[in-house]
Amino acid sequence: SHPTPASHPCFMRWQLLPAYAGSVALVIGLWSVGVALILLAIALLITAPLPVIRGLLGKYSVGVVDFEAEVDGAKVIGRWLYPSQPHQSSALYVALPRAGLTAAFVGTATPPALRRFLPRWVLSHWNCVAIPAKRGAALAKSCESMPVVLFSHGLTGTREVSQSLGLTLAAAGALVVLVEHTDGSSTLARSLDGSSLPFDHSLYDLGEDLPTKEYVAARREQTERRAAELRRHLTLLRRIHGVAHSRAETYEESLFTAEARGAHFVGASPSSSSVRLDGIPAADTASLLTALGERLDLSRSVVAGHSFGGASALTFACEEEELPVGKPPIAVVALDPMVDWVPERVMARAGYGEHGSYGLQQPPLQRYEKTPPLAEVPLLLVWSEEWQRLGYFRQWSANLLERAGRVDPDSGSVSPTGKVSPAGRAQWLKRDRSHACVVVGSGHQALCDVALLLPGRLNALLKNSLGGARSSELASRVNAVVLGWLRNQGLLLEGGETASTWYRGESLPLTRLPGIMRHRSAGTDARY
Repeated sequence: SHPTPASHPCFMRWQLLPAYAGSVALVIGLWSVGVALILLAIALLITAPLPVIRGLLGKYSVGVVDFEAEVDGAKVIGRWLYPSQPHQSSALYVALPRAGLTAAFVGTATPPALRRFLPRWVLSHWNCVAIPAKRGAALAKSCESMPVVLFSHGLTGTREVSQSLGLTLAAAGALVVLVEHTDGSSTLARSLDGSSLPFDHSLYDLGEDLPTKEYVAARREQTERRAAELRRHLTLLRRIHGVAHSRAETYEESLFTAEARGAHFVGASPSSSSVRLDGIPAADTASLLTALGERLDLSRSVVAGHSFGGASALTFACEEEELPVGKPPIAVVALDPMVDWVPERVMARAGYGEHGSYGLQQPPLQRYEKTPPLAEVPLLLVWSEEWQRLGYFRQWSANLLERAGRVDPDSGSVSPTGKVSPAGRAQWLKRDRSHACVVVGSGHQALCDVALLLPGRLNALLKNSLGGARSSELASRVNAVVLGWLRNQGLLLEGGETASTWYRGESLPLTRLPGIMRHRSAGTDARY
């Protein structure tokens, strides 16, 4: 099991500045001023405490590394979380803290009504937050095969904002790729050389409050780019995997060339990619990349995302004309997916009908004669109670899952009446291939780390938590349902300590988890 993260020393947190000033006042004899300032500092520490980010306990400790690579002429950046050898270390939650992410977040992702009044340093204490992970840790020796989880963040998100879930899956034995998108949807996409790509505010000028056709079209075009970026990340892993396995045959050839900030992992073919790891010595970079490549199991690949990232994951899964068994993605996890930003060309293939209605079609969508491709891939839809109350996309998910439930696992066909063989139905239900559920008490931002990063009362004000639910409890609910579902699919064969108490050789009933309820459809067609 991994340790509780210890806070990294950060003596210049803005909440502490009044205490320093108060100490000086006491030294020079200004007693009343000094005491008042110290009391102010205590009040600030109570109202804006240092956030705690951690996942569910698992079999493994977790290693972390920030990476950058060139894939087919395009840059890919992000963070890897992976199962590691036991340790008691911690790493910074925010990658490359000198790049100014927290200040950019204040100017980009805070509520517009408050943004103009907030100083840019108000979130700077996030740079002191730690996660229970060791930078560049050696890969766990007992983990012989790692599934891959590609995770796409939401609008204004970054590689950091789903690390609680990432830590949970890495501790259960997966390589988690926290993608930082470079399409202008990230608050600040940061490169290892110190350069960065800021958020693209220009799209808001197209009409965001009441989304115009131009605004939706622009977001759908971004979704296309995001899905292509996910594919490049998967390509990078394939090449690392291929080079690692070919190294035994070409051992005499130099596959690694060190550079000042890290190392390049150079493949055996001209099209292979180079990888740089932040703050990792060249020799350790080479050994870590080789170990990762040797143990990657790309036949167990999952594409996941939150909000805009959920739309990107769905688009990624629908891009291929065919989704042959054994080729990625093997499963899709979408947390509050912004389905209306799925490109129109793949909407029907994702089981979605008319666009622009945010999934609120009435009457329900007509059944397809042929099931959409996405229904052939195991799909987990996790909704916040906030979006479920609003009805966002509920009819879409109900229809999609209803179609998935009528797929005969023996033949792959769909009958108009939904009848399948008894043996096939039993097998389908036992595997619980596709599922939709609601996290009770959660707002949209509680399905990522944003609620964990903010004080409880502020979360209630922003509707990140509903009915007094604590953000840490909501994060545990999200982590538990995703981990449990992946276990049901056989994609995480070595579940964590907590998961082992649920899983006893049969599918875990997800709605029996605390705080999880089954998704209810809006119409009469879908009954899932």
